[in-house]
Amino acid sequence: MTELMDNNNNNNIDNTDNTEELKPRPKGSKRAKGLVRMIKILFILNISLLVLCLVLFFRVMKLEQDVTKLSTANTDLQVSLEQAELHEEQMQDLVDQEISSNETLATLRSYAEQGKSFITTLKALFPTQFVLADEGIFHFIDIDHSLKANGLDDSKMSLDDNGLLVYDDEDEIISYGIDVSQHNGVIDWETMAAAERKPDFIYVRAGIRGYGSGKLVPDEQISANMIGANTVADHVGVYFVTQAITPEEAREEARSVLEWTADYEMDLPIAIDVEKIEDYETEPRTLHLTSEEYTANVLAFIDELNKNGKKAIIYGNGKTFMLMLDPMKLDDTEKWFADYVAENDFTPYFPYDFRIWQFTSKGSMDGISGECDVNIAFNLGKLLEPGDD
Repeated sequence: MTELMDNNNNNNIDNTDNTEELKPRPKGSKRAKGLVRMIKILFILNISLLVLCLVLFFRVMKLEQDVTKLSTANTDLQVSLEQAELHEEQMQDLVDQEISSNETLATLRSYAEQGKSFITTLKALFPTQFVLADEGIFHFIDIDHSLKANGLDDSKMSLDDNGLLVYDDEDEIISYGIDVSQHNGVIDWETMAAAERKPDFIYVRAGIRGYGSGKLVPDEQISANMIGANTVADHVGVYFVTQAITPEEAREEARSVLEWTADYEMDLPIAIDVEKIEDYETEPRTLHLTSEEYTANVLAFIDELNKNGKKAIIYGNGKTFMLMLDPMKLDDTEKWFADYVAENDFTPYFPYDFRIWQFTSKGSMDGISGECDVNIAFNLGKLLEPGDD
């Protein structure tokens, strides 16, 4: 019975559970939940779309602001460029006005446009001084107007098609000559004598003093050249390259020249060649001579010649006459000036009087193989007069 009662109880429990499981759900609850879920989704989408629109709106606004700023900046830049161009034009006008009113600047500009060298430009800018370049240093030497001046008229000078210097002045007697040494090799004097164009005068190198050894050496071709020169030219002379370091050595040089040339005819003054040794392997013995010492040596050479009845002429370039020697002490001595011309620069740059001008080292002459020095003389006859000018 107890088991029966237990079974009845179990049945009651089961019935109760089944009753709960079979309770009906409210109608429409499932549909309502789906609707709510859809509304939430739509709300979220709308909010997202709104946010996106706001972001795009503000970005568009920012872009418009940037475009406006860029446009303004571009306008300002254009104005600045126009102002800068105007300012540059105004500055150029001022520079042009200054150049046109300033002779120095006008000269600089003109020479620069012509491609003139720096030293040529300096020469034009300092007319009262002699500008000399020596070993990287420029010397500005005051011109002494109490000395005999170079009286040549530059406007009357020109170069012909053969590179020969022409001086068109009926008051000047012009002669052309060459100077030769063993460096010209063996010269065919017969060919030169037969040529249509031959020199009026010839200078032959008598010899040298070694710049390192100090030894007196006659030119290897002195004999052949002296004999040949006298068959070609109306006037002949000799020159000697000095390296004397004392007046006694200079006198020795003069006596040697007289000895070496005693058997040959010559009517031109003996030239003493004074040049600075530029390129050397052995230090030149004259390297440290002062202007006073150089001048004293030259005067001693000249005096020794005069004692023997011979006249002298000094050969050199601008450096010789303006830096190495004292021009005041040599004002009464004839000068043979060396300064080579160029196609666009063919006037002598030297303030003092000179008789002969060696204007090129690249000349030509029948009978000479290769280039040779060519000279022009102004009133050469004055060199033939006895005594001092």
